[in-house]
Amino acid sequence: MAGGTMDISGIVAGATLWLEDGSVVEVLAPSPDGRTVRVRYVESPFDASLEGTQADCTDYDIISYADGGDRADSTALG
Repeated sequence: MAGGTMDISGIVAGATLWLEDGSVVEVLAPSPDGRTVRVRYVESPFDASLEGTQADCTDYDIISYADGGDRADSTALG
């Protein structure tokens, strides 16, 4: 894992994640090469137009796993 980034190689579909912009996303599918994950925005506090949309995220975008509450699980960081 590079400094400050999350190892995304083990992320599976259905996981809920926090992104660096404060958004909460649900993983739809990891890429075959393990470098990105396809996500759907569940919450986006600074851009509501993102909610419901899909995007590909890298380890630089993902901060940690979300635990379903309003706080991140920072133990995923190295």
